[in-house]
Amino acid sequence: MAESPLSLNALEYTFRHLLKVAFPQLENEPFRVEKGDGTITVFVKEVRLVMYAMNQKEFDFFIKGQWRPFLMLDNAKRTQKIPMVFDDDGVDDGVVYSETDSSIQIPYDILTPSFVLLSRYEEFNVYALGLVDYDKHDRIPFEGTLADKYELVEIPLVDEYAMLLRRWLCLYFPDRFEAVPRTPRIVPTHDIDLLYRFKSRFQALKSIFGRDLLINCDLKMVRKSLKDYKKWKSHPYWDPYLRAAVEMLEREAEQHLSPIFFVKATEKNHPDATYDVHDPLLQHLIWNVTSRGGQIGLHGSYPSAEHLQYLHKEKQNLSELCDKTISVSRQHYLRTFFADDPNSLDLWRQVGITDDYTLGFAERCGFRCGTCHPYPLYDVRHDKVTDIIEHPLIVMDGTLFDYMKLSVEDARALTQRLKQRCLDVEGDFVFLWHNHATTREFEPYYQEVYLPLLNG
Repeated sequence: MAESPLSLNALEYTFRHLLKVAFPQLENEPFRVEKGDGTITVFVKEVRLVMYAMNQKEFDFFIKGQWRPFLMLDNAKRTQKIPMVFDDDGVDDGVVYSETDSSIQIPYDILTPSFVLLSRYEEFNVYALGLVDYDKHDRIPFEGTLADKYELVEIPLVDEYAMLLRRWLCLYFPDRFEAVPRTPRIVPTHDIDLLYRFKSRFQALKSIFGRDLLINCDLKMVRKSLKDYKKWKSHPYWDPYLRAAVEMLEREAEQHLSPIFFVKATEKNHPDATYDVHDPLLQHLIWNVTSRGGQIGLHGSYPSAEHLQYLHKEKQNLSELCDKTISVSRQHYLRTFFADDPNSLDLWRQVGITDDYTLGFAERCGFRCGTCHPYPLYDVRHDKVTDIIEHPLIVMDGTLFDYMKLSVEDARALTQRLKQRCLDVEGDFVFLWHNHATTREFEPYYQEVYLPLLNG
């Protein structure tokens, strides 16, 4: 055997997240981590946790997607099986409690897989590992990632490990550890890629008769669009995309939810401008959002993911428009770069982004980071924790009907399943629904998939 290849910084970072998920009231509890021969020992509240740890050779196999079969273990609620990296020598005994020295022996490695998922280790090392190729938007695609190879995408694996840790500690040390559940949250988010549908009479009629009639071949849709167009002509505030954003805001307020609207802050000459940051319609939307208890975040433009000057200017524009510092963001097209220079962490840090909502797969709904709890991102290059809090994205509307091409029934089943898994581990179900994905051919998804997500 040999020591874990993870640094003490990485191990402390990972255990801190597991402890926070398992025992929210112990978020700042001090603990100590030690590395041994094939083990990681954590001392917390006068308890000694001795856990199995992968060595370097095993770690190399794991991150290349070549790990030997997992042990499938019941999760804490015994509602599903979850994969465990295990120690061949001790797995038959399971967790072993010793009253003599207040310790438990855990023959599973719950720290290394958790660190890899939380830190996005594979994305920092994508070139060296040769794991995946970038897609046409320079994003890490789902196919070829560990979530794909190990079929983890629908499992909040890190959180499930935390729930097991809670069960073990409460079982063996009830006088020192108390389960105080965190209240899970439903967090609707909306990217305003398109602020309005109608820009001119010619464009409007082209949209109605070109798409609704010739492409969708739906006369009912044409009649509805013509009514929307007539209302828009009376006042631009009646544009269907703008009204859809306000309607979602109102529905979410009825459920006592606090949505986040990510808006572009581009100007007319910007290469990714679909509306102007100074547009009165945008000011109207922002007023509606903030007056109803919602939050405004920056929807960083396409080039801002790799060009500091764009990101800085857009953040400045939106902060001035809102008359407050904006520090929450999501990148357009979910574009993030960890292996590249400039690195997304560097860009976000330089412009003062404190909370990000970008990390989800475009092609698959689920758990890109292995967790649905907010957590600080880790800078693998410099082996340190950052001050940027990630709020993992679990479901995106376009993933359902554009990438996965699910029927309304299948989309509803998947989203409800993922939502329940977030609630089961007391996390946040963060989902994205665009304001333009509410009408026309998207209306059935809006009615049968989006609306049920708002119910607790």
